[in-house]
Amino acid sequence: MKNTSETNRCQSTNQVPASFCRKLTSALGELKERIQSKYERALPGRSQTVREVISEAETLAWATPFPHLFLPDFAEARFTEVLAIGQPAFAQAA
Repeated sequence: MKNTSETNRCQSTNQVPASFCRKLTSALGELKERIQSKYERALPGRSQTVREVISEAETLAWATPFPHLFLPDFAEARFTEVLAIGQPAFAQAA
């Protein structure tokens, strides 16, 4: 079960009470769903890419003391990188 592993990661990383970790894990799950929905609307047909980018961002976010605060910024930065790869060089400079 993914939520259990995330709760365990929260406790081992931050050494906080399990109840806080459950709330944090739940909030992150809801946040990921909102981010995924936003980017799947913006990038139709690229659901797999959206999920991969969010997963990468989440991994980075868990390495911080405040994963719920950093997840949106990490996701945004990673989406910017992923989308720039498909652009011609002159478009990246603009």
